[in-house]
Amino acid sequence: MFPRAARVFVAAELLFGIAYFLLPPSGLRAIAYNATSLGMVVAVVVGTRRWRPARPTAWYLIAAGQLLFSIGDVYSFYHEWVLKTELPFPSLADGFYLVFYPMLAAGLLLLIRGRAPGRDAASLIDATIITIGIGLLSWVFLIGPYVRLPDLSLPQRLVSIAYPLGDLLLLAVAVRLWRTGGSSALASRLLIFGLFVLMAVDTVYGLSLLNGGWQIGGPVDAVWIVYYLALGLAALHPSMVSLSEPAPVNPRLTRTRLGLLAGASLMAPAMLVIQAVRHQPIDVGVIAGGSVVLFLLTLTRMGGLASEVASQTERKRAMQTVLRATEQERVRLAADLHDGPVQELTALRYGLSRARNRIQRGQPEQAESLLAELEDELAAGITGLRRLMAELRPAVLDEQGLEVALHNQVRAFEATSGVACAISTGLHSRLEPDLETVLYRVTQETLNNIGKHAGASRVTVSLAAENGSVHLRINDDGVGFDPVAAARLLSEGHFGLAGMRERVEIVGGNLSIDSAPGRGTSVAVEMANSSS
Repeated sequence: MFPRAARVFVAAELLFGIAYFLLPPSGLRAIAYNATSLGMVVAVVVGTRRWRPARPTAWYLIAAGQLLFSIGDVYSFYHEWVLKTELPFPSLADGFYLVFYPMLAAGLLLLIRGRAPGRDAASLIDATIITIGIGLLSWVFLIGPYVRLPDLSLPQRLVSIAYPLGDLLLLAVAVRLWRTGGSSALASRLLIFGLFVLMAVDTVYGLSLLNGGWQIGGPVDAVWIVYYLALGLAALHPSMVSLSEPAPVNPRLTRTRLGLLAGASLMAPAMLVIQAVRHQPIDVGVIAGGSVVLFLLTLTRMGGLASEVASQTERKRAMQTVLRATEQERVRLAADLHDGPVQELTALRYGLSRARNRIQRGQPEQAESLLAELEDELAAGITGLRRLMAELRPAVLDEQGLEVALHNQVRAFEATSGVACAISTGLHSRLEPDLETVLYRVTQETLNNIGKHAGASRVTVSLAAENGSVHLRINDDGVGFDPVAAARLLSEGHFGLAGMRERVEIVGGNLSIDSAPGRGTSVAVEMANSSS
């Protein structure tokens, strides 16, 4: 709902607008029209001071630009209706009018920067494609005719061309603002609507001048008043603060955007058809240059879309990898629980039943002996659970870092497997938690494979950081296997190799396995160290 100030603004604009069309050409009529223009300036300033947006400078620039435009109107009407003299062209009023365009564009760019502070190349390319496409159309109907008019002086020609160029500048900024999103906010819809109304009425004004049908006080002036109303209401609505607040940009290429881009890309051949039908000279240079630029921009946009699709595919693959790794971890955990604590608890229950039976039979010494055995088994079960907890997430990894955790892991493997182990580490600082976890898990899985399958007598583990990378290498002198089989096993996920590879790839690393029958196996991991 609009505040009271907005309702007062609409009433004042309608009152002065009606007075403008009812009054005869005079100073009072000029005052009535300029009151509608200055009313928008007042509305923007009042709305900015009341709602206090994050970027008030943007709105003040819009108000300042409109103030200059109003000064140009005052100068023009004063000559036409007060002094009763024909306004020269170009005049001082044209200077005020032309400065209005870059000031309005600067204010809108500040809103865009607040709404989309990061880089958004796709939106910039879209805005450029649409602007160039409409620019080619503008060349046919506005810019080209002024270039070819023989009776214009150089200043007159330059000023005439500057007006449609100013509208093209606003078009580029308006499309960029539209691409930042936020169209659900009423202030955003009003602002964009007002901008397109301004560009449309400027185009009609330019065509009227070319055809000699322009007259001050005509119906076109009513459309300018619609522009004043739209921008004034946008500033007075409380949702105007959202126009300078960060918002996520929708990267999807919707049907509307695709249609606009397709239409803009076809403007070059359309320009050929229009000029041929109108029997105008073909502007080969403009058409060729526009076609090349549009082709390159469209190609760049399509390349960006292809990269986006590839990124989405990669993200999907990474998510699937994480899910598979998580499921593998659950399967391993379930197997460890079944083979360890579950079976030990089952045996403990059976032992307690035997002890109860001996007590019932009056054999306390035998029952006590059995309970002592069960106590030892229970202590062993508790130790197994603690070991399983340590494997899931060893406390030492968080408290003392990867180097100490690997030393403990290797020594524990040496104690349980009887395989002689040597370990060397050379990190200069702690790694990122994700990297430490992955390297710990790869070492854990590799040692498990060595214990189960390698038949090794010696294992060496080395961990080092150099040249911004972390290198982990685990060698054993076991039975090894065929390198071709290693690649096949890696792809098929045997011995946990797929899980190891996926863990490493998730953090951007590389896993390689080198093996040969009778010559042992070497597992190497390399990943970037962002903490170095």
